[in-house]
Amino acid sequence: MDIQRESMEYDVVIVGAGPAGLATSIKLKQINPNLNVCILEKGSEVGAHILSGNVFETRALDELIPDWKTKKCTN
Repeated sequence: MDIQRESMEYDVVIVGAGPAGLATSIKLKQINPNLNVCILEKGSEVGAHILSGNVFETRALDELIPDWKTKKCTN
């Protein structure tokens, strides 16, 4: 039996959509927008495994995306 499967090619595959994985993918796309980046997350959505209502320190986000506040990225 010959099974045909769909496939996609990526330049970079990041496992985990936690802060490190998301920051890495953002930085890679900033460096080279033509990179084909894939993030694999086992949860149903980003943040699905966060158990606490932690306070987010925005310093890293400010350095990674300096204008994130003006882009209406807040709730």
